[in-house]
Parts: sequence; structure tokens; C-alpha cells
Amino acid sequence: MYDSLDDELQQMEEREHGAPALVAAVHLDDPISSLDLQPLCVVEPQTTMQEAIASLDRNNVGCLLVREGDRLVGIFTERDIIRRVAGKGLDHEKITVGEHMTPDPDTLQMDDPIAFALNRMVEHGYRHVPIVDDQKRPLGFVSIRDIVNHLATYYKKEIMNLPPRPVRKGDHREGG
Repeated sequence: MYDSLDDELQQMEEREHGAPALVAAVHLDDPISSLDLQPLCVVEPQTTMQEAIASLDRNNVGCLLVREGDRLVGIFTERDIIRRVAGKGLDHEKITVGEHMTPDPDTLQMDDPIAFALNRMVEHGYRHVPIVDDQKRPLGFVSIRDIVNHLATYYKKEIMNLPPRPVRKGDHREGG
């Protein structure tokens, strides 16, 4: 009982004094390079679907960047597997990533602000945006998971100290 009262008192105090603003802590103009990005996983267009799926699993990532030579030519994501491959009766040892990837994807660079990554994700429904250099060589990708992890790291204390369930307004007054 005392824990919930303490939580409510803390919330009232935060409302009274104002909770820290998100923009004051994590700036949207911080560069993408400030994020802790997932490992770069690159394949060629002729990579088989079986090899690509194994690579996604082995590296615990949601996308593969597709390159020819050292230039980015596409992106292949878990969503591509669901929408373009799964349930179609295709032979995963014969079909290739190049046949089912998203060609010529939107890209960003490491010094672009995080806000641009968020904009692309919201406006176009992307979960991953490739990061390239000036010559379109793949350097990595930014995912929604990277951004959420960045926020969670900054607000770790606040997140870890939340009550087990959200405190909601009761539908009736106490005592009656």
C-alpha cells in the first residue's frame, strides 16, 4: 500500500515541478553517429534466400544491406520476407535477395540528424534506413530499435522505476 502512495506522491511532485522534457535530454539534431547502431550486415544480390535468412538470424538484425561491388543497391528486410517470399512456395535455395529486395532505398549519412531518420520512418513506414558515405558505400543502418534504445538508455532510471502497472484514475471516489 505504501509503495503505491509513494508512487502517487512522486507523480504529483513531478507534475508540480515539471518532468524533464525529452527535447532537453536527447536532441533530435544529434547525429545518427551518436546512436549505438547494430552490426553492419551486407550481402550481394545473388545471395540465396536461405543464406539471407540465416544471416538475419545469425546476426540478430532485421535487415541486410545489398551491395554490388562496394555500392549500395538495395535493402532486404524481415518485412520483405513476409510480403514477398513467405507462403509463395518458392525454393529458398534458388531464389535470390536481388529478386525480392527493395532497390535503391532512401539513405542517410552518419552526420545527418536523428530527426531525419525519424522523419523517414514516420513518413514512409520504414523500420530501417541505410547509412552510406558520399560514394553510396554502406556503413550501417539505423533502426527504430536503435532510437528507442538510445532513449531508454538516457531515461533508464525513470523507466526502470515505473510501477508494475500504469496508475490510472479510478472510476469512483474513495470511500464510497
